[in-house]
Amino acid sequence: MFFRFRIGFMVGAIVLCGWLFTPLLHATEGVRDLPVAPEQRSEPGVDYVLQASSFDDVPVTLIDVRSGTGDWVKPALAHLPTLPPAPPAESKELQWFYGGLVGWMPVPTGWHLQRAAIGADGGTVYTFVAPDGASSGWLSYTVVPACLGCLLEEAEGLLPGASEHLTSLMDTPAARRGQTNPALSWQSLPDDCTALFRYRAGGLLVHAAVLSSVPIAAMDSQKGDLSVADIYAALPAAKAPLAKFLVSSFRQAFNACHAPGGWPG
Repeated sequence: MFFRFRIGFMVGAIVLCGWLFTPLLHATEGVRDLPVAPEQRSEPGVDYVLQASSFDDVPVTLIDVRSGTGDWVKPALAHLPTLPPAPPAESKELQWFYGGLVGWMPVPTGWHLQRAAIGADGGTVYTFVAPDGASSGWLSYTVVPACLGCLLEEAEGLLPGASEHLTSLMDTPAARRGQTNPALSWQSLPDDCTALFRYRAGGLLVHAAVLSSVPIAAMDSQKGDLSVADIYAALPAAKAPLAKFLVSSFRQAFNACHAPGGWPG
């Protein structure tokens, strides 16, 4: 069910944001803290269950997740969309996972799931780490379809208007766009709904994309239901082509600026 944002929802938004996402604490006013090596974990068999299967003759793993409502979100193999294509060079380095709300997730071969969570309002996060742990590589997929405070925190300092909306609704200091910790080494804003950027964290190069279903300014026009999705792929610099593919695949799945109904939760 899609949600049209109202000020009255803010209490619920703040509660979900605290449960599912780590609050963003600004060490310096006006500076946005970006994700670094993830520490939060989910418990296998309790929070999620992995189901090994085959789809179009490709080995895949389905992720069943116990949601914030206590129900299990279980992908049905017979109803899955077509597996996204991957260039031959990258396909040799990938394994495929499928999880509710995010869909198909390409993950570097040998990496394992560290966290899987779906909130009561649909906020979803999947985190994968390298065999030796997050210090050697990590990858996160996030979709926030309803929690207003959460989605604005995901986008603040990165997408136009996010910081201003967060400040007005939650009385928090505004993060200036592009002012981040760690500092960005590259950034691009191809449209009002897309932030592409890179930064270094713990010896890894992070390739990231933060996407919104419609421009954040549409919140005021009542012409669209805002949802935010993001990917952060932290790999050694030598694996930049693989990281770029991960971001490109995610952008194709979540077509920024072209989902006026919001992304489903």
